[in-house]
Amino acid sequence: MINLINHWFDISECDRQLQELQVFLATNPSIPETGENGLQKFFADRPNLILLLGYWHFGLEPAFYKPEVSLFNNEFRADFVVSDREKKKFVFIEFEDATEDSIFKLKSRRSEMANTSYDWSSRYEHGLSQVIDWYYRMDDYERTNKFEEYFGHRHVSYSGLLVIGRDKFIQHSGLMQRFRWRSHKTIIDSKPLHCMTFDQLLEESIEKLSTLKLSDQLE
Repeated sequence: MINLINHWFDISECDRQLQELQVFLATNPSIPETGENGLQKFFADRPNLILLLGYWHFGLEPAFYKPEVSLFNNEFRADFVVSDREKKKFVFIEFEDATEDSIFKLKSRRSEMANTSYDWSSRYEHGLSQVIDWYYRMDDYERTNKFEEYFGHRHVSYSGLLVIGRDKFIQHSGLMQRFRWRSHKTIIDSKPLHCMTFDQLLEESIEKLSTLKLSDQLE
């Protein structure tokens, strides 16, 4: 069965860690995915930030998480997984780097008169394909005994979240609109595939936490 880490979600601690994320992004214009100053280590050291990402799946109250989970112990690995207490709802999270060429790469121009244009980067296509492969493997195993052995249930609901790049690198030549359009329109097997930059992740996380604070105060 999938082995996850139980962690109580602390709103105050998450608020502090979101402030740390804001400083981290402000002081590091370009950020690698791995390494001592990489994105994976930053988030792995802050489990409340990881748990907050569980709210990207409707109705998920985060209770468990784990870094580097291989689905069904095979070749498809998620950087982080978040689940509810019953382990019936999941968010699978993929982080890619936050560099100038993370999402788009400038096409080679054949002449000085040619228009400037951009291709989707190999890094973005890799991250997107990773999430699609999770969906494929989940659907492939869902009608098997192995699925129930792994999750403890015959059926679970799940969402994929891809976080990549920085706003400032795509805020020109219509690239932000192009990125947002593809992100909003990508549906895999009737399931949404959430995709955003780390700046957008910070902005939406602050909004989600504000809603949670208000809800906590009303109880």
